[in-house]
Amino acid sequence: MGLLNNKSGMVTGGGSGIGRATCLKFAEEGANVLVVDINEDDGLETVSLIESNGGKAVFAKADVGNEEDIANAVSKAQEAFGALHIASNNAALSAGSALLADSTAEDFSKTYQVTLHSVFYCMKYQIPAMVAAGGGAIVNIGSRAADSPNLMMSAYDSAKAAVNGLTRSAAKEYAAQGIRVNCVNPGVVLTAGVEKFLATNEKHEARFKRGIAMNRLALPEELAEAVVWLCSDRSSYITGQSLNVDGGMLS
Repeated sequence: MGLLNNKSGMVTGGGSGIGRATCLKFAEEGANVLVVDINEDDGLETVSLIESNGGKAVFAKADVGNEEDIANAVSKAQEAFGALHIASNNAALSAGSALLADSTAEDFSKTYQVTLHSVFYCMKYQIPAMVAAGGGAIVNIGSRAADSPNLMMSAYDSAKAAVNGLTRSAAKEYAAQGIRVNCVNPGVVLTAGVEKFLATNEKHEARFKRGIAMNRLALPEELAEAVVWLCSDRSSYITGQSLNVDGGMLS
């Protein structure tokens, strides 16, 4: 029996990386999945991977920084599956790389829109849908940078710190209505983008590993396992928490 049997879920950024791994793991554990991504080809590929393994998935194209797109995506999940029970909000963006005083307002605004405002939009529509379904669980994807910021990424790091705070606020406000809200904070994850970066910057892998107690980068599937657990009834008494899945970077 899967951990998520008889549940329907929504994953933003589901076309690649941690988002895709989460979609696949949701389906593997028995959930129906709404795959949300701005890239239609990537999103549909995730749907195809789920269906080829006997799962049920539907794609919704959405710009997570657009409130109307998110409202439509949640409605699509309800229409396709009859209810929404679980969600993982993954999509994020870091626009620009500069010291704070050299950063542009445009880059800050764009980063906040996709990384922070999107989580607000998602929960704004996911929570009522879950209340209507009798309860649910949301896992937002933060970052270890919320507690240990990077140089020249002040917009992204502060937006991720705010995601942690928003998670705690939502958890406290909606616990009585059967909604649990938690956050997973990844360290350095070996996504396709990171693999591409390391292929042309090999020295950085050793630098990353020096800061990780386990001396290796995370696999997207390892983050997905944490998300699934927090969405499942196995974590029924956990809400408002931020779980660092970082191989000991912050230990």
